[in-house]
Amino acid sequence: MSRVPPRAIFGLTLLVGLGVLSLVAGRLFPEALASTCPLGMDPTRPDRTVCELAFGGLWVSLAVGLAAGALSTFIGLAVAAVARLSGGAVEQALLRGVDAVFALPDVLVVMVLQLAGQSLADAGQGGGFGPFGLMVASLALVGWAGPARMFRNRLFTLESQEYVAAARALGGGGAHLLRVHLWPALRPFALAVFLSRLPAAILTESTVSFFGIARMEPMSLGRYLGTSYAALIYEGGGRVVLPAWALLVLLVLGASLASQALSATPRRAA
Repeated sequence: MSRVPPRAIFGLTLLVGLGVLSLVAGRLFPEALASTCPLGMDPTRPDRTVCELAFGGLWVSLAVGLAAGALSTFIGLAVAAVARLSGGAVEQALLRGVDAVFALPDVLVVMVLQLAGQSLADAGQGGGFGPFGLMVASLALVGWAGPARMFRNRLFTLESQEYVAAARALGGGGAHLLRVHLWPALRPFALAVFLSRLPAAILTESTVSFFGIARMEPMSLGRYLGTSYAALIYEGGGRVVLPAWALLVLLVLGASLASQALSATPRRAA
């Protein structure tokens, strides 16, 4: 059993700590946070403190990243499994589709999907998607190709292992091999892939929201930064913007460190 790298422990601890902090400060006890915030009120929203908006935005950004990362990882895993179980021309056709989606510019496509979704919602044809659901669906639609390619390559490597070849020689079918022999070995890698999607989803959502394309309510960190950026021109305006920037950097740093460390572990152990 391989030891969990210190970088992964640090990254996961940072992620969990930020999640707990945003839950306690931004959701469970916002009144206590408002009364003790040392950064004062937001000049553009006199009814809210900077701490309320920053930690509330942290909660929304983290929720969007977790939901979009989980959905895109699941779609990528399903596509990779279907490709390997089918093989031949079907697998090659799926891989060409994966390559085509992977080549699309994430931010631009998410912007287009957001505008199209909002237009449908305004026309009463939004299909029940709110701003949160629309953002998660948009990020998953553009984010599954990378995980699909990584899972397919991982499955291809695992299938060359001796114990898998022995199970196949004894008559094990593709679904049996995937469920009994491949999935247990794939689970740690699946966690690393999920964590690798987390910073990408958070940064894409923050970029789209920063430019005012998405209508995230309550506001994510990206939308808060986009609507408060003008505060920098005022004296002391840094107190309004810098906490949200710091939380966003720490959030992405934690997910990146954990993902990189967990992805490298199997290679070192081999």
